[in-house]
Amino acid sequence: MTFVVTFIDSGREPQCKPDPRYPKGIDVDLREPDKRAAVYPHCCYGVPYPAPRCGIYSVKCEKCGLTVAITVAGRTDDPRSVTLPCKGN
Repeated sequence: MTFVVTFIDSGREPQCKPDPRYPKGIDVDLREPDKRAAVYPHCCYGVPYPAPRCGIYSVKCEKCGLTVAITVAGRTDDPRSVTLPCKGN
């Protein structure tokens, strides 16, 4: 699988402290809750962690064309990976 990750910079630095529950980041799962079993097609991809500052990661799967946007804040509680459903299914 080929993914294209683009950071869209908001030009802002973080204003709040990171959530202490996630000192190593979070894994974002964008599949529907009833389709999180391994039998449904999906992809998991690591994104640059932590982000440089506040902004958005645009993540595009080159295989199925699905594009998602994930907000980031340049902190330790930023997303470190994203799981995408296969758009074709």
